[in-house]
Amino acid sequence: MPLWIRWMIVVVVLILAGAVVRQECGDSIAKGFEVTMIPKPSKDSAPLFQEEIINKDQNLPFIHVCSLVELAGDKLGALWYGGPYEYCHDNCIYFSTLKKGTWTAPRAIMTPEKIERDLGRPIRCLGNPLLLVNRDGSLRLLFVTIAMGRWSGSQINTSLSKDGGVSWSRVERLTLSPLCNFSELVRNRPIPLVPVSPMTVKSGDSWCVPLYQELIGKFPELLWLKEIDDRVVAQKSRMAGGCATLQPSLLPFDKETAVALLRDWTQAKRIFMSRTKDGGITWTDPVATSLPNPDAGISGLRLSDGNLIVAYNDSVILREKLSLAFSDDSGASWKNIFQLEHDPDACSSYPFLMRTTDGMIRMVYTHEGDNIKMLTINESWITAQLTGMGRPIR
Repeated sequence: MPLWIRWMIVVVVLILAGAVVRQECGDSIAKGFEVTMIPKPSKDSAPLFQEEIINKDQNLPFIHVCSLVELAGDKLGALWYGGPYEYCHDNCIYFSTLKKGTWTAPRAIMTPEKIERDLGRPIRCLGNPLLLVNRDGSLRLLFVTIAMGRWSGSQINTSLSKDGGVSWSRVERLTLSPLCNFSELVRNRPIPLVPVSPMTVKSGDSWCVPLYQELIGKFPELLWLKEIDDRVVAQKSRMAGGCATLQPSLLPFDKETAVALLRDWTQAKRIFMSRTKDGGITWTDPVATSLPNPDAGISGLRLSDGNLIVAYNDSVILREKLSLAFSDDSGASWKNIFQLEHDPDACSSYPFLMRTTDGMIRMVYTHEGDNIKMLTINESWITAQLTGMGRPIR
């Protein structure tokens, strides 16, 4: 056998070894999803539809992958990454907060200079920021860096803030596999977990974070995190689905039962769906839904009555259309209820849905490549769309 073939076999074995994931995720971290009871809206509440650009004066050529969190004091936080272009070394992670109707000027909370100083190594670029808000008010930041190549060579990093995002601890890299610890990315809303026992509540928060890998295919995964004395313990597990779906969006019904909506990387060009009945330990093989997907990000949410909505690009080719769809049978069938964006000359993508404690549904997404748009709606507006009696208030 030629020497180069031997070396190629060694490289492939190492890569596959690095992709091996541990499955013993549930019992050691938590006992299922923590699902908050959602108050049903009043029957006489008026439909609400509001939209706004949250980084109006930032003036960066490239903005992408925004996520939302609810902070103490009835504040919202939004973060994204941006700069000259997607794979630029000068890109930073930006953070802005909303209080009393006004967004603060975006502030860079993670720069390549800080990351390289803390890690002691160079990076090519960064991306995909996500915040976890712990019960004590601390903020756990997760984000991706690339040392070389593109997203398939990414690694996940973390940092902690105890002052509302003003300052951040030393950046640390998460080790999720013993060999070739790369090609891991975070994306979509994290789900809090029920503690293993009442005695462990004070020892730190636990989270299930949607994860995906882009090494030799596309793989949906879950990242299981626990805060212990300001440090994070991390495990990951791979969901069912072969190597052609990614970026799971988790929609729990109770602590054991959930569905996951998945971005498609196949010729089917459909959103896929998987189910769990044991708190995310095991998942069914994904099946295609009726909703199209042009290999683009999606985000889903459970409503107060248990029905589901999903934000998605309503196309099999491009990302010029962004729509909302509704399901009243746990995801078995879907109905498109409203088209949010449709501009053949622009792109609207990577939606992120969440619900705040005031009952409002919030969604952010990349708009026209250099803006972050936020949508605020209530369940009365969704009901109005379903009955054909509602029109958006712009």
